[in-house]
Amino acid sequence: MVILTTSTSNQSFKVIPRSAQSSVTFELTDKSTRKTNAITVAVTNSNGYMTVTGAFVDGQSNNLMIEDRFYSFVIKNGSTIIYRGSIFCTDQTNFNTFDVHSGEYTTENTYDNDFVII
Repeated sequence: MVILTTSTSNQSFKVIPRSAQSSVTFELTDKSTRKTNAITVAVTNSNGYMTVTGAFVDGQSNNLMIEDRFYSFVIKNGSTIIYRGSIFCTDQTNFNTFDVHSGEYTTENTYDNDFVII
């Protein structure tokens, strides 16, 4: 999942597309309103990654990114989808680090290693 802010200036993120293209179509869909907008983006390709850079605004320069909303997007080469993903919009910068092992692994020291064989 890509995390972007409500900024109207250019923002960038990387994806691994199905094929490297120099010119693409980027469609952004707000999951709350189900409204889809075509966004003008610039792309660069390097080592299998595509860097997408663009200002996420509509044709009248209105900001499309709203705080705490989810979006889906597709990157197309003509009519062929080369990447599909999701975006979360937040202005939060201090993300909590999630650790799958945090507080779950404990060592038990209340027994000895004696085995009983019957």
